[in-house]
Amino acid sequence: MLHAITHGKTRLHLRYLGHRDGTEKRVSEEDEITALIMGPLAFLSDSAIGAFWTALARWDSPEVEFPGGPVTHAKMSFWPRANRIEPDLRVELSWGEEQRLLLVEFKWHAPLSGENQLHKQWQEYLSRDERERALHLFIAPDTSEGSSALSRDDVWKGRLLLRTWFDVLNALRHLAGPESLLLKRWSSEVIRCLERLGIRPFRGFKHLSAPEIVPQKAEVFWRGFDGFAYLAAPELPPLNFSQQTFFTVAGGHCG
Repeated sequence: MLHAITHGKTRLHLRYLGHRDGTEKRVSEEDEITALIMGPLAFLSDSAIGAFWTALARWDSPEVEFPGGPVTHAKMSFWPRANRIEPDLRVELSWGEEQRLLLVEFKWHAPLSGENQLHKQWQEYLSRDERERALHLFIAPDTSEGSSALSRDDVWKGRLLLRTWFDVLNALRHLAGPESLLLKRWSSEVIRCLERLGIRPFRGFKHLSAPEIVPQKAEVFWRGFDGFAYLAAPELPPLNFSQQTFFTVAGGHCG
């Protein structure tokens, strides 16, 4: 389906832009987009999976650390469930004996399922031992709800990473290293799909033509202020200093 969308062979993606055919009572946009975009990634090599998720975690957060070298084992579990809590994705990465866990929640147009959804995922879905090696990613068009969750109660202590879909796009476009070649086919299709969904990279101002320069002597906005040199000096009548010229204090009459 990813290829059908990117090559214009379906109009299914319009449902993610708000279009409805009138027959569906409910459209699970987040679940479908999660499977559409992240599903193919789960079939790639361990090192390719690890390259994407570590790049996204480090995007705009260079302080995030992972073990050195390529990932030796990776597993992506969609909609795992524990203690009646169901995040969208669980990503397990291994570098030999070193392990990291990424808990991912995707949003498209819908809000969080309650203001404490992210808190419950971190505190109730994950065990205490898992939290020691975990990161929590919140991916949405607008991450303000994640910021609100942090301001209410920061239980993550730096481990909640807020990423927009635009960040996902940028991370895909800047993949580097030998693993990026393994991701190329998938990432190029995802980039084209996101563009069809209105998430496009900034391409600069090359499409804008240079403005026409107005001749220097022309009036662009206003003539400017040239002072009072153009005003002629007024003719003043001779003053009789023996006569009051303005007013008298007693009577208030002008002279």
